[in-house]
Amino acid sequence: MELKKYQLQVIKDLDRFLELLIEKQNISKAYNALWNEKGINVGIDGMPPYNPELAGVPQVCFKVPTGGGKTFLAANSLKPIFASMPHIHPKAVVWLVPSDAILSQTYKTLTDKNHDYRKKIDVDFGNKVEIYSKQQLLNGQNFNPTSVSDNLSIFVLSYDSFRTSKKDGRKAYQENGSLLPFVRFKQDSSTLLEDIDETALIQVIRKLNPVVIVDDERVIIRTKLEKPSKIKGLALI
Repeated sequence: MELKKYQLQVIKDLDRFLELLIEKQNISKAYNALWNEKGINVGIDGMPPYNPELAGVPQVCFKVPTGGGKTFLAANSLKPIFASMPHIHPKAVVWLVPSDAILSQTYKTLTDKNHDYRKKIDVDFGNKVEIYSKQQLLNGQNFNPTSVSDNLSIFVLSYDSFRTSKKDGRKAYQENGSLLPFVRFKQDSSTLLEDIDETALIQVIRKLNPVVIVDDERVIIRTKLEKPSKIKGLALI
């Protein structure tokens, strides 16, 4: 499965934004420079200014029509993101979806090694890819410091996975003996949430500093769900 012409342009723009981000070491300046190169002003009568909603976390929005292939675009975006930041290790991705139906479909798609999306990710990361559901993460099922160090780890989760108003969401914030091996992994107290046990899934994910892919962020805005800021991501798409 090949990217269509407009999809190739999207990935090309992402590549250029990442280049400018490295060059300027400032998210807003990189954003402005990208649009200026296209002859488009930022501000009045142009593109809206960059919104630094998550401090220090580059946010990229892929706006495509329904059926425009946003999931395939997301799959294709992982290689350029991690290639632009070779010092980032391990490589982890939180893939957030808005509903259980989409959660099941996304997990099924990404775990199917014969599906075009998974094939693309496997090719880009040398077949060293692990896909996890929330239950697998909570159980520590093939989820340990060695696995995340050796592979690209993708966590397929729903917005409810971290919403504390839901019983299932609270599990991510609870002490978890299955994740005890991560306590000595990447020890940096500045990444941790206060008053949450270090073995909690949310703390482990924060330590991994993942790229966060948000499927339809409008759902977060409309329903006032908790923002991905609790996840502490490297980049937000």
